[in-house]
Amino acid sequence: MPGAGTGFSGYKGRWAWVDLNTRAVRITPADAGIYRDYIGGRGVQARLIHDHLKGGPPLRNPLGPENRIIIGNSALNDTYLPTAGRGSCSFISPMTRSDAPAPWVNGHKPVYGLITHSSCGGLFPNMLKRAGFDQVIIDGRSEAPVRLLAVDGEIRIIDAEDDLFESIEGRQTLRTTSALIDTLSRKYPGSSTVCTGPAGWYLVDYACLTADHGRNFGRGGAGAVFGSKNLIAVTAFGRESVSAFDSERHRILVQRMDALIKSDVEDASKTVSFRPTTGTTWWLDRAFHGGYLGLRGGYLPWHNFDEGTFDPADYARVSTAAFLEIAGPHRVCNRCRHIMCARAARIEQPPYAGVGMRPEFETIALWINCCLLDRDAIFYLNALSNDLGVDTMTFGSVISAAMELAEYGYLDRYEFPPTFGNAQDMIRTLRNIAYQSDELGKLLSRFSDSVISRISVSFPSADLEAISSPFTTAFGGLGYAGVQPKAFPGMFAAYATSNRGRGDHTYAWTIQAEEAGLAGARELAAYIVQSQTKKALVDSLGLCDFFTADVTSELFLDLYHSLTGITYSPESFGACGRRIYAIERRINNIQGRDRAYDACVPPKLTVPLLRGAHKGKRVDPSVHEAILDAYYEKQGWTGDGLVGPALLKNSGIG
Repeated sequence: MPGAGTGFSGYKGRWAWVDLNTRAVRITPADAGIYRDYIGGRGVQARLIHDHLKGGPPLRNPLGPENRIIIGNSALNDTYLPTAGRGSCSFISPMTRSDAPAPWVNGHKPVYGLITHSSCGGLFPNMLKRAGFDQVIIDGRSEAPVRLLAVDGEIRIIDAEDDLFESIEGRQTLRTTSALIDTLSRKYPGSSTVCTGPAGWYLVDYACLTADHGRNFGRGGAGAVFGSKNLIAVTAFGRESVSAFDSERHRILVQRMDALIKSDVEDASKTVSFRPTTGTTWWLDRAFHGGYLGLRGGYLPWHNFDEGTFDPADYARVSTAAFLEIAGPHRVCNRCRHIMCARAARIEQPPYAGVGMRPEFETIALWINCCLLDRDAIFYLNALSNDLGVDTMTFGSVISAAMELAEYGYLDRYEFPPTFGNAQDMIRTLRNIAYQSDELGKLLSRFSDSVISRISVSFPSADLEAISSPFTTAFGGLGYAGVQPKAFPGMFAAYATSNRGRGDHTYAWTIQAEEAGLAGARELAAYIVQSQTKKALVDSLGLCDFFTADVTSELFLDLYHSLTGITYSPESFGACGRRIYAIERRINNIQGRDRAYDACVPPKLTVPLLRGAHKGKRVDPSVHEAILDAYYEKQGWTGDGLVGPALLKNSGIG
């Protein structure tokens, strides 16, 4: 891979190894072979975590110093290709674990936390590349709070200054993420910072990392991993440009690709055409009543996934149009063009007046699932979550379970348990979780099987199934997304087999295909595998989920060759995607995941929907098992969901 200076093209060719135990930083050339086989971002990080685990035993404590966390980018980052601004963060998740006996799960086996790749836009990923680094690999734990500074090819470990902290109720805690970012931006003008917040400081299992005022490495608990390492923030600044293998050809091919994406966005028959105006909120109307090229709707979750619809008059308060009313100017990620999905938002009237980002579909949908029908409160909660460093989606899953527990009386011993539809309850509970201000906040900050165990101690004669039933995040679940799992068997299987954890929607999305008639175990399994393979490539390339072009097309691969000098065929590039997914699955096998995890169906999802377009539908465990059989066969895994030695060897993993 020839190129100026580092011997790489597209990439910077530098990895920084940060040992917080010894406060040492080692900068090495990147491994060209790993780049060839794993592309960048997510794929490279999976390989480096696999090497760190050395094939087992499992990493049993994701909040221990042994958990490696990596932040980085790819060759395409900071080029002029539309959406080439997504960064990657990978680690073993503290949220997706179930490490103690859990008699409420049939066939339970210990799971010690799954590999999580989280993606973030904004400016930070590209600024880290301008600072000269492809990957920053962070090991160990500092004895005192520290932050990292990456500038012009160097990384320093710096003691965290007093002005990054504040005193709340007599305790020293981190300031909000907005305050941290503002403070570090003043110290280093023009820089970009990613940081944990109060929730990460207090080791909330689903705390996130926040960059650029509202861009997040969201799912899985990266903020808690930072907090466990006494690491507060990474600030990056640099001016290094991207060097292409064949700069003139690369310029021409980027222009061709740009024109194709622009054409897609301007085509009203394609859903991407809605994004510049509605962002992701167009899915609200589609899920509720079939708008925006949908069919029947009826799959917007309600009352902790009990139903997929509710009163249309109430829905109007939180519809796509309702969120358009508060939308302001575009505030898009670095290198975004045409798709332009993110917009600012403003609420004028108290008590929720303020300026921030318009919430995304998944956040809105999961808070509607809490029966919250106050658009302004949803805006406020979204901004507050970003400030506190709490993943909005996981909070939605956890708080809806708590609301159902409160209905059953299982939270009576706690002051102010949250109730369905009450915005002030959600705001108070969110603060108490982030700051660990009361016993309920401390309880709900942990992974779900720990919560179930602690509640069951207070009710020794209670039915464990009744206590565990509200938790769709039980048995190491990440939390289902904003589409009712009962409505689509293929989507439930995609939720079940995501490497990030059961419930994740980003690795395969089947809704349009199932609405169009896709059915049958083998057909659904093949679609899911193909989607997961291509998503592994998109993440590893540093591109947005909404990038419209086929990354295995001849045009794209020619463009990639002109940037990096690496030649792929559609088949060999697809093999990279399968290799990435397989090595992640291998890591999860080490961590205890097998078929028992994938096959788990939360009992509440087996109860049929009672109304709406999908009335009578439920998750049928026998149908799900048939899809799993076909899925494992298509992946080349064993019937128990294990990546066997032969596949590992053929994939070059060993």
